[in-house]
Amino acid sequence: MFTTHQTASQHIGSRTHQADTTAYDENSVTGHRAWVLLDGIGDRLHTAIWVRAAALGLAQTAAHLGDPGAAIRQIRPALRATRATIGHPGDWPADAAAIVAVLTPAGRLHAAWAGDCRAYLAEQGRAHLLTIDHNEATTQRREGRAPEADAHDYLTSSLCFPTGRIDTVTVDLGPGPGPRRLLLASDGAYLPHENAGTLPPPSPDGTPRHRDGRAVPTPVLDGAPDAVAQRLTDLAVSADPAGADNATALVIDLHPTR
Repeated sequence: MFTTHQTASQHIGSRTHQADTTAYDENSVTGHRAWVLLDGIGDRLHTAIWVRAAALGLAQTAAHLGDPGAAIRQIRPALRATRATIGHPGDWPADAAAIVAVLTPAGRLHAAWAGDCRAYLAEQGRAHLLTIDHNEATTQRREGRAPEADAHDYLTSSLCFPTGRIDTVTVDLGPGPGPRRLLLASDGAYLPHENAGTLPPPSPDGTPRHRDGRAVPTPVLDGAPDAVAQRLTDLAVSADPAGADNATALVIDLHPTR
């Protein structure tokens, strides 16, 4: 069993609208706890409004099912229908990169994502990158090429892309002593830290680092959760104030109770 504590920090960066959002839900019947972070695509007001309801609906679905990948697949048609009924512009309907994490009563942590939001799991000052970005940068890494400068900006999957890839990972937290810290982050929060070497980068071949057991020191994740979340977003934006994206960090502490 685990107790949890979560805190989020957001910075609008240089954008006009804050199109990132987070949501949490706990299902009293299933006992599943679900966290969602959405990174709305573009700098549009209708997207900033739409992501809030989308995130809450996704968190509720994930907490009910206990399967974040199934939650994304189940909610996709409804979200696409909602966009049509509220008249989103045909040339840029709202969409988002998504990361969903679910903690089961048995202590299994499931994560699923579509797009380039990320999850990191930290323990004893070291962190694993759990996710693989769905973008052209990953495609180019898998082809053995160094990613082009703007390759990260071109997504190959998203929350509403009907055939877009959904990847999943499961971590059995087990009975080990001490808390684990889960970080969910939008690209505006993690990319500046990746570039500065303060968060783990993707593997050169585009595979997740957690599978081979490696982890890297991440002092940026040390400290009280509210301070860590604030530090992550503030430092991310300060790296390029004039060109900074929306930055959102959701820090979730997982404390074993036995």
